[in-house]
Amino acid sequence: MNLRGAGLIAAGLVAACVTFQATEAEPIAVTAAPIPLYPSNPGDQRAGALIYRGGLLLTSNEKAFGGLSDLAVSTDGSEILAISDGGSWLSAKLTYDQTGNLAGLNSVEMAPMLNGAGRPIQGGARDAEGLTLERPNELHGPVIVSFERRVRVLRYDLSKGFSALPVPVPIGDWVQPLRTNAQLEAITLFKPDALLLFGESRIGSEDIRGALEAYPGKGRPQTQRLSVVPHDPFSVTGAANAPDGGIFLLERRYSLIGGVGMELRHVAGSEVHEGARLGGKVLANLSFQDANIDNMEGIAVRRGPKGETLLYMISDNNFSPLQRTLLLMFELKDGAAR
Repeated sequence: MNLRGAGLIAAGLVAACVTFQATEAEPIAVTAAPIPLYPSNPGDQRAGALIYRGGLLLTSNEKAFGGLSDLAVSTDGSEILAISDGGSWLSAKLTYDQTGNLAGLNSVEMAPMLNGAGRPIQGGARDAEGLTLERPNELHGPVIVSFERRVRVLRYDLSKGFSALPVPVPIGDWVQPLRTNAQLEAITLFKPDALLLFGESRIGSEDIRGALEAYPGKGRPQTQRLSVVPHDPFSVTGAANAPDGGIFLLERRYSLIGGVGMELRHVAGSEVHEGARLGGKVLANLSFQDANIDNMEGIAVRRGPKGETLLYMISDNNFSPLQRTLLLMFELKDGAAR
């Protein structure tokens, strides 16, 4: 979702109309430049309970590139799948250096997300925000996508490629107020039979809304409501399953006083149940003033070759020249989530 700064919004309005014109996946040229976490201290890899494992600044002359709001990563980390605010899929290959740190990105392709009639989604309906996989770390199978502006959840079977048509996933009426405020932003398949969804920010004085939705839902939604205890001025932008059975919550801060920031929380699996107020533990808090972050919106998790927990985070540049598309990788310190 667009950051709430007059300059950023103004710059993003024109680009918000950009849509991918192709009807099938097409290769695009993307430059991936390695970046340190802290420009003023490139040797520092510490970020709270995280260890920086490499990052990339992604740029392209393709007009539809950008607005990347969530991602998924393959089991071995060699591929990513991402979605954009412009209603596009993006796939790419990742490369690593000899130490296993993220070093490059190549073989990038983009394709439009299709509606039920097999045509590219248009207008406000194409604002895809959350992505989760039906089968852990399998990018070429069924995936589930949440949308804002026109709030809904769709399932695409990508075993059929990007020509797959969507199937609606029923969700409860708790999302109704989100159509005009605090949009539906984050989604993860918490259990094989339960989707976990969150709004972006609080409505009035209440907590940030969320719910467990029966999956695959059939007919009337089976909803268990819960909420996230707000860490103002942060908003929830992404969610991903943690290997220990809990979840990671990615949060974004934007304020005229504090500027842009990123927070990562871990919530134990035992906390996630109907009626819960999810608090969790803050693992990292980074500021744009000293760290290479931007509007961080997407998060994916996998196990590394030594069993380590690796987290990938991507930023949504809102198609604005004032923002950047960053892909960052971190390792969770042993025991940090406990």
